[in-house]
Amino acid sequence: MSSNPNANDLAGAGLLIGSFPHRDHREATDLILKYTPEIPCWPQLPARGEGMLVQFSRGLPGFDPEGLRVDPEAPNFEEEKLRFYEEYLAVTEAGRPLSETRFALSPEETPGLYVLLEEARGGNFLAVKGQITGPFTLATGLKFSDGRALFYDPEMRDMVGRLVALKARFQIETLKALSPRVILFLDEPALSGFGSSAFVGVSREEVLASLAEVIREIHRAGGLAGVHVCGNTDWSLLLESPFEIINFDAYDFSEKFISYAQELKEFFIRGGWVAWGLVPTLRKEALEKETVEGLFQKFRSLIQGLAEKTGLAEELLLQRSLLTPSCGMGTLSLSLTLKALELLKGLSERVKNS
Repeated sequence: MSSNPNANDLAGAGLLIGSFPHRDHREATDLILKYTPEIPCWPQLPARGEGMLVQFSRGLPGFDPEGLRVDPEAPNFEEEKLRFYEEYLAVTEAGRPLSETRFALSPEETPGLYVLLEEARGGNFLAVKGQITGPFTLATGLKFSDGRALFYDPEMRDMVGRLVALKARFQIETLKALSPRVILFLDEPALSGFGSSAFVGVSREEVLASLAEVIREIHRAGGLAGVHVCGNTDWSLLLESPFEIINFDAYDFSEKFISYAQELKEFFIRGGWVAWGLVPTLRKEALEKETVEGLFQKFRSLIQGLAEKTGLAEELLLQRSLLTPSCGMGTLSLSLTLKALELLKGLSERVKNS
């Protein structure tokens, strides 16, 4: 099975963002395997404290998980920074196994990853998906004790990028036990605020460099790099980055996304994919009333509109389309979670059979 995402077998497949409202990883994993059997992911359960900032931050020098802070005044902070870079080089230059380092994800940190490995072993999947908090969201979400985001400190920004890169690589190497084709999504909700007053002084070049660091490691590990943003952003930033897959809230932001016609055309020409977040998990009232047919008609309209704007054939755009919820399902009720899963599975089947 090729690791190339351009293989037509992926077209129209459904996949998930990762979060569930459950407290039991096996229950969530059973639903994943039932409703997204072609490209399963591992579940994250916010109800069990699996927050996107804390879950991937262990190993960062001076990190305090209780306050989501980094304290440069912590004992042995400078020595810990030195050990961080020594371990990083031991992996990247000397071939030390990630499992022996701070960059490994333990069963205590990411139990859903290990439950998926156990429950799905021996399955026949088109691909398998992992996810990790992206470097921009992590470095802007974690703060110093004075409230300043780590992203504004070049050294800490660098360490966050390296930490995310090798934890992404660890996921890819681990998930290859289930499929040779691994998709790794960077979850970057903070990019919705890029260019606003929330991130004054953050340059485009700094964001691009931060993303590129992680994407390079994903590619070195043989994975496919995707990015998920659940709000609106400067889509040219991501379309010009070396991602294979862009995932966004297509239910609410499709017009703004499609307005980047030239960038989208170039993205598709070089082999890119769009994962359309059409199941409205961010809008409970919309989720309650939506139907598979309604979402299918919305999808067809988006493909037609994109074809008109880019001059690309609808067939090509359909072949490069995946389907997802607009965001994770961690805040939904169990009944609405099932509704979202049923809509996604039904929409995928409808697209594939059209």
